[in-house]
Amino acid sequence: MRINTKLTTYEICALTIIFIGIKLTDTTPTLLSNSTQNAFWYIPLISFIVMFPFFLITLYLLNKYKADHLVDLLQILLGKTLGKALAFFIFIFSFFLSAFDFRSYVNQIKLLYFDKSSITIIFALLIFISIFGAIRGIKVIGYTARVFFPLFQFSLVLLIILVYPSLVFERIYPIFGSGLSNVMYEGIFKGSFFSSFILLMMILPVARKPENFYKGTIMGLIISVLQIVFLFLIYATFFDYKSIERVPYPFHDVALYIDLGSFFTNIETFFMTFWLFAVFIRFILLLYLNTWLFGATFDIDNFELLILPMGFLIMVIGLIPDNIIVNEFVYRNHLLNLNTIFLFIVPVILLICHFFKRKKV
Repeated sequence: MRINTKLTTYEICALTIIFIGIKLTDTTPTLLSNSTQNAFWYIPLISFIVMFPFFLITLYLLNKYKADHLVDLLQILLGKTLGKALAFFIFIFSFFLSAFDFRSYVNQIKLLYFDKSSITIIFALLIFISIFGAIRGIKVIGYTARVFFPLFQFSLVLLIILVYPSLVFERIYPIFGSGLSNVMYEGIFKGSFFSSFILLMMILPVARKPENFYKGTIMGLIISVLQIVFLFLIYATFFDYKSIERVPYPFHDVALYIDLGSFFTNIETFFMTFWLFAVFIRFILLLYLNTWLFGATFDIDNFELLILPMGFLIMVIGLIPDNIIVNEFVYRNHLLNLNTIFLFIVPVILLICHFFKRKKV
């Protein structure tokens, strides 16, 4: 597909932060706190330290072989058949994880704001918005992220300022929560919290220069991790030792707590607005990148035509779990652990193939 418009470093950075950093508002803290208790706040930092070298390996190889995107790199190093097979496996993992992420946010929207609405209707609306945005193309998505990004960051800073007087920093103790072994296990096997970064490697051809892509994605990833860890620390010091395991959506519970007097009521609606916009941008980009990955795997140039059926299939898979508990603690949790192992293996395979290619030359 020939693309005339290109993304700047700032747009790529904004997309990366929204794409990955939005995890600070979902059920991730609850998922982690169930096994690590109040030590959950620095688990993403451990996961990042573990995964970052593997991301750097992949980025290095992308640059070394001047590959157009991730699928092109796989074919260069593994050959067309094996490369496409591995790309298809990456797509399968990404597709199912995306479906359960969609379901997670649908549950969140229903529980917090539309508790009497049907799961199916909310899911259909989110998919419709994602399809409509994805069809507009990557440049429109990037431009939207560039315009919205400062507003989203402002809402986070405002939330932190307003809730700061209520924080009790002694609540981070014991520092290892339920035990160092549990903390390290979760930190290592939840590395796939950042698996979305792999999908971002598809947007290399739409960057103005390769340098824009590498700078934007790396800066965005680092800033995302810092934001997630800092907000998780806010949650850990805001809630008491026991309640953190029973709070499904800490971000919204913190927003509900904020009180600016009788004149400014329902202040949580202000934060909800920016959160919804960030969610829309993330899932628009997620649907677009999954479709692009599928199209590149099967040499479909006009992959945008597949956005509609891809969105429909994501909704079908996302509706399979019976409830939020099954979705979060069975399907999503197990898939995250499996995906982490897969993310460890793929860069190593590519690096080994790279060394063999060098020896042959």
